Amino acid sequence: MPSSGERERPAAEDAAPSSPATGSTPDADDLTLARKAAGGGDDGAAAGAELMRRHFDPAVAYAARCTATPQDAALLAVTASEAAVQELPANDTDTAWRPHLLALVLRTAAEWSHDERRERLSAGLLAWLSAPEASSGQASDAEPPLAAAFHRLPVRLQVGLWHLTVEQDGVETVARLLGTEANAVRAWAPTVGNRLRSAYVEILEEHATPACRPFTRLLITASESDRHRADAVYATSGLEEHLAVCVTCRQALQDLTHLRSPGRGAALAGVLLPWGGADCFPNRAAPGGAGRPVPGPHRVGEGTTPGRELPGIARRLQSVRSQRTVLIPLAACATVIAAVVAFVGGPQFEETGHRTLPQPSAPDDVLAGPTSSAATSPPPSPRKRHRPAKQVSKSPRAKPSTSPSPSHTPPPPASALALPGAGLRWDFSTARPKAMGSSPGSFVGGARTDADRGGSATFDGTGYIQSGGPVVDTERSFTVSAWVRPTSKSGFQTVAGQDGGHVSGFFLQYSDEADRWRLAMGDSDSADGDESDVLSLASPRLGQWQHLTAVFDAGNHEIRLYVGGVLQGHDRHWNTWAADGPFTVGRGQWEGAASDLFHGGIDDVRVYGRALGTPEVETLAKARPNA
Repeated sequence: MPSSGERERPAAEDAAPSSPATGSTPDADDLTLARKAAGGGDDGAAAGAELMRRHFDPAVAYAARCTATPQDAALLAVTASEAAVQELPANDTDTAWRPHLLALVLRTAAEWSHDERRERLSAGLLAWLSAPEASSGQASDAEPPLAAAFHRLPVRLQVGLWHLTVEQDGVETVARLLGTEANAVRAWAPTVGNRLRSAYVEILEEHATPACRPFTRLLITASESDRHRADAVYATSGLEEHLAVCVTCRQALQDLTHLRSPGRGAALAGVLLPWGGADCFPNRAAPGGAGRPVPGPHRVGEGTTPGRELPGIARRLQSVRSQRTVLIPLAACATVIAAVVAFVGGPQFEETGHRTLPQPSAPDDVLAGPTSSAATSPPPSPRKRHRPAKQVSKSPRAKPSTSPSPSHTPPPPASALALPGAGLRWDFSTARPKAMGSSPGSFVGGARTDADRGGSATFDGTGYIQSGGPVVDTERSFTVSAWVRPTSKSGFQTVAGQDGGHVSGFFLQYSDEADRWRLAMGDSDSADGDESDVLSLASPRLGQWQHLTAVFDAGNHEIRLYVGGVLQGHDRHWNTWAADGPFTVGRGQWEGAASDLFHGGIDDVRVYGRALGTPEVETLAKARPNA
């Protein structure tokens, strides 16, 4: 997008109408909502939720063209939505929100193609991004003229052009996105095509080289609908000879012709979204396609080199590749992320095409119950502990990416589900009160059983449960899952871990610094070492059961965090070490002492000696209590 210094500010009569920002959020225009969302707070969360209601579905639909799976599409759309809100105050740029968001989906996908996240992208997009650029001799980072003309227009006209000509939305939709009355939009809607064409002509004249300047007006005439007049221009002006050697003017003639045809929507989408934009909305394309053929290129095509006919494509490719999306940590845009979660909820991401594992015919593990307390609890630390800042690792490390997740307890399915093969399972079922799964454990301090969920454990911040020895091999792949009901957000609180000499080998926990669920694994048995970590998308909801799953995939050097069976993100973890102390529930270990004691309920803790895949984690999250 052009910077504010490069673009003319719209006159007062052309500016986007001031929305009733002091009124209800649904009546506000898109840019007002985006600025509120960037500001945070309750108003920001409400504004972000409304912005997502308006634009998130189209973002996911376009992201699906760029990615390999529905989950990857959701992840890409969320990341782009976050970046769109972050960029608005930083760039001080006004623009139509929908094409801005979709362009950021493409830019973010281009960023993913530089690291291991390229595995999430579609083969077609990767081929497009890696194709050699056309050598036109004029490739630059400058916007193509059609895109520059679009961005020169006032925001209200940008919104009208995109939604009326590209997506074929109605006047009422445009009015809602602008926070104005439908009758006001009807008054200027018929002029949007002419305004875009006029802006294009202005740019063409401003940037014409001395060799092209004599033909600028002739291009306009040649693009008009009067074919006889256009033919006369070709025959008498030398335009045809000029087009034979000037790719810039050939592109301009094509653009000007499209702007007079029903195909202007496809042309505009194609230049703003150079990957698949021209055919993104095939079911809404106006009759007649892109209008009559452009005379110039057809007349001079015999001497045209393939790949050189449209130098704008090379510029668009270079522009997309060079604009690396800088992603700010999730905590910096919490209101937008919360709004995405509130909007998408759970059901949209459960119907993802993943298979569901069949229900086993027999229980998989020994169901667990409590044993007597064996020790007293150490007092919690009176001071707030800060995690060490991340250090630069010599091994490549990808920033964790995120995808939306429901923060509420998903409803149980009609039949109970289970997953075989757990090496430990503590479900605290009152139906089987004698055992603590395949690895015995002890209640310590203020930890006890509760009747909730047909038997669970409850913690008051002074107690925990621990096994008699190690359960997890932290140097190999493993999975730990649990149902959790937090009742406090005070300090770090660990759901599950395993003691080393000084720190836990892994932490599945709540972080009060980020107000998110967190999975972390340290590079060494030291409180001063670096940590790989992943944060959840949504903030935990107090008093509600939520399913957490921590996965360490040793083969791929990756940790993954799931909430409600939905992948939240991943981070690279290269340096492993053996934490050979007891497995703990309700606390962690920090600087050699018990720490991060939990407040609330924990149930159905399971440990697997392998990295579960997403379908298996989904099965765990859908299981009924004590299944």
